[in-house]
Amino acid sequence: MLDPQEPQREVSESALLLLNAEMAQSLRRSVGFEAALVQLNMVGFTTGMRLATRLTASRFPILAERIAMKYLCKEVWAFLFRKSVDRLQTDRRGNYHIHDARFRWLEQLSPPPDGGRRSAGAGDAELHEAANLHLALPCGIIRGVLMAVGIDTTVTPEFATSTLPACTFTVTLKREESPSPP
Repeated sequence: MLDPQEPQREVSESALLLLNAEMAQSLRRSVGFEAALVQLNMVGFTTGMRLATRLTASRFPILAERIAMKYLCKEVWAFLFRKSVDRLQTDRRGNYHIHDARFRWLEQLSPPPDGGRRSAGAGDAELHEAANLHLALPCGIIRGVLMAVGIDTTVTPEFATSTLPACTFTVTLKREESPSPP
């Protein structure tokens, strides 16, 4: 946990959002959409590892996955996005779904003027691609934070262009497969 007596260094949120948008577009132009997603995810992963190390330095070890998810949704989310998640759910397969009805990093992206009622066209495809690029960094951050506390995961974003800035992050735990008996 951060020391309350120590002065905090913060970056302007608008500068961070502009940096994320510029990184996404620059990478997309230079290496293509798929490679940009991978690179942004890796930047987010290393950032998440460092952030979790910083935030959990004076904290007890987090051993259970449920406690780690609650820590992510309450403390880390509030630190990064200045709000808590709207809902954390699990499904029958053991996946966690983090719902955010107004994800701050997608607020500058808006749905089509008609609310998405028209057929999917070039505008929808561009908006979908832009939203995916903007979500690659946060997906990596989530994955990095969880890896720092010992939980290996994959994180995928889910959203509809008609409901932006709402999105859901699906966290799938990588479970070690037990060897089958001979």
